[in-house]
Amino acid sequence: MDKKSAFTQRNPVTLARNVGHRLRSFRLAKGWTQEELAERSGVAVSTLKLMEAKGQGSFQRLIRISIVLGVDGEIRNLFADTTSAESIEALKRAERQRAPRRKKKGAGDGA
Repeated sequence: MDKKSAFTQRNPVTLARNVGHRLRSFRLAKGWTQEELAERSGVAVSTLKLMEAKGQGSFQRLIRISIVLGVDGEIRNLFADTTSAESIEALKRAERQRAPRRKKKGAGDGA
């Protein structure tokens, strides 16, 4: 893969547009119009059109549309916490950890 195509694939505008196109594909697979999806998700038709065409819209609206389309699992997995705690106590200890205390000036210098 050359540098130009690698950059194009990692370009935020291209990525957003690709997500919008996938939303459109999922909607069409269900046989819904934009108006039907907008009504089911509570998102304005104009917003849905922008999302599908250009990938423009808020993350909140993307989630709402994804839930209605039944593809919200992909978003859940994207930010899933893959670490597991050994126990509830270990989890609580991790939450309570504090930054180390600062040494006072003059402490330990024999003054």
